[in-house]
Amino acid sequence: SVVRLSAKGIGAVNGTLLVGTAEKIPPSELIDTTGAGDAFIGATLYAICAGMPPEKMLPFASQVAGASCRALGARTGLPWRTDPCITPHLL
Repeated sequence: SVVRLSAKGIGAVNGTLLVGTAEKIPPSELIDTTGAGDAFIGATLYAICAGMPPEKMLPFASQVAGASCRALGARTGLPWRTDPCITPHLL
């Protein structure tokens, strides 16, 4: 299961607790948080289906959620697989 630790971070429980930090978005880049949680969960589900280990899954999901906050609306800011902010997590 995946747990959210408020704005302080993120964690995953799968026999062990892995804790990661949430992406820090500068106020000047923060446009709209609508859909950020959905983006995080969607990225987490993608990572699980892709067989990504939890220690890589959390930073990946955090990046996807962070990218979604940099545009107006729930879908506009979602990154493509080729987006430089997430490609390092897909290797």
